[in-house]
Amino acid sequence: MNNLNTTIDKVAMSEFDMHYYQLGENEKQWCHDELTNNPKWLAPFWKQEDYISETDKLCNELGIFNYKTK
Repeated sequence: MNNLNTTIDKVAMSEFDMHYYQLGENEKQWCHDELTNNPKWLAPFWKQEDYISETDKLCNELGIFNYKTK
């Protein structure tokens, strides 16, 4: 089974329109290089300090404030 929701898979989809596991070795290496060298992937929007996920927004609207704690 392949995880299709990883940053490396997002790189593959954006550049090759294929999932990472579908790529050949050269394309996989290109994705690794892109992931480690391109600021777009080093600091994506979902890793920014002020980013709020859709789940967090919805829970806040519903008044569910402690869903991440046990």
